[in-house]
Amino acid sequence: MSTGLTLGNADTPLTDAAAAFLATGPADAQSLISYVCRLPGAPRNVAEHMAAALFAGHKKFERDRDGRWRLRATPAPTAWPIRGTNELSGESFVVVDVETTGSRAYHGDRVTEIAVVLVKDGAATTVFDTLINPERSIPPAIVAITNITWEMVKDAPRFADVCDQLLGVLEGNVFVAHNATFDWRFLSSEIERVTRRPLLGRKLCTVRMARRLLPQLRRRNLDSLASFYGVDIRARHRAGGDAEATAKILLRLLDAARDRGCSTVDDVEKLLAPGSGKRKRRRPPAMPHSTPDDASA
Repeated sequence: MSTGLTLGNADTPLTDAAAAFLATGPADAQSLISYVCRLPGAPRNVAEHMAAALFAGHKKFERDRDGRWRLRATPAPTAWPIRGTNELSGESFVVVDVETTGSRAYHGDRVTEIAVVLVKDGAATTVFDTLINPERSIPPAIVAITNITWEMVKDAPRFADVCDQLLGVLEGNVFVAHNATFDWRFLSSEIERVTRRPLLGRKLCTVRMARRLLPQLRRRNLDSLASFYGVDIRARHRAGGDAEATAKILLRLLDAARDRGCSTVDDVEKLLAPGSGKRKRRRPPAMPHSTPDDASA
C-alpha cells in the first residue's frame, strides 16, 4: 500500500488522554482541549490551533465533516495482499509549490506563498493557494524574481493560521514538486515549527522523473518541460502558476512511466532509483560542454 503524507506519530500523555476522551464519541476542539489540557473556557480559535498542533495527522485521530475530532477508524485486516491505492490509476498526488524569502529553510528563510494542486484520476485541481506572511522582510532580489512584495503579504495569514487546513489537504497523498527537496524542506520546516512534529510520507520529484523518462532533453527545468509538453504557465515564479504547470507535466510524466511498465508508485520509485537503467560509462568528450540547469524551478 502507498504511504501518503502524514505527521510523525508520537504518543504522549496528551494523546493518550485525548484517545480516552474521544472513545465516548466525537468532540469539538474546545471540549477536547478543555479536557486534555485542563483549559476550560479556552477561546475557540485558540483551542482549534492547539488541537491541530497536538493531533492533526496523528494515526489515532481524524476530523469529521463538521470539524469535530474523533478516533480514526482502524481498517479491517485483509486476508490477501492488495495493491489498491498503490496503482497509479487510483493514486492521488499533491503537487506543491512554495515561494520563499530565500533558500535556507532551516536558517531563517520563510514561505511567502504556497499552492497545492491535487492530481487524481487524470485530473488536476487547485485545492489550496494563498500568500503567507513570512514574519520577516523579503529581500529585493527575491521580490525581483517572484514579484511578491511586503505590501502583498503583510495582511496575509501566517503559516500557523493555515497549517491545519493545509494538513487536511496534504494528508494521505503522495507529495510531488519540481526540485522536490527544496519545497519539501520548506514545507517540513514550517509544519514542524507549528506542530513540533515532522512531515512524513512518499515524495516524487518531476526533475528526477524527467531525467529518467526524457533523456533526450538537455534541460529539465520547469520552463523546458513546459515547452516540451506544450504547457502554458499562467504566472511564472508564483506558487499557483508553477504548481498548476507542474501538475500538468506530472500527468504526462506518469503516462511516460506507464509506457516504461510502471503501474504503481513502487514501480516509479524503482525506476528512479540510483543505478536503475544505468548505461555503460563512456569516456568524457575532450571539448567543454554546458551543464543542464535541471534543478531550476
